[in-house]
Amino acid sequence: MVQLTLPLSSLPSQERGAESLRASGAVKEALRQALDRCGLSRDTVADELTRLTGETVTVHTVNNWAAQGKSERRIPLDQLAALSIVTGDPGIARAALEPAGLVVLDKDQAIYYELGLVEAEAKQRAEARKAAWAKLKR
Repeated sequence: MVQLTLPLSSLPSQERGAESLRASGAVKEALRQALDRCGLSRDTVADELTRLTGETVTVHTVNNWAAQGKSERRIPLDQLAALSIVTGDPGIARAALEPAGLVVLDKDQAIYYELGLVEAEAKQRAEARKAAWAKLKR
């Protein structure tokens, strides 16, 4: 068996600058804002995270995730989903994914996205229909 190796320059990720996906500062800021806006104490948030994920989360853990100076303390993915639900704020996920060019939509926003797709497809079909009729008229 022969394994082919691609040169690094052919990887799509090579188009991005070094550390361009470093989002930890933005995620911590989004978490602090979500915690401030949600109206719950950090103890309550920690308790709800524990209940929802089945993993023990303490208020100290939440504080560490939010602390600017604790860059080594990162939010696990399963906790990210739970934090979005508990705080009612998808901003944490948005901050994490925005550098990759990904967009986070809540259920209310997603329906508008879906409608836009349907409308774009309908427009393409209408243009194709118009072109087909034009060919028939020749």
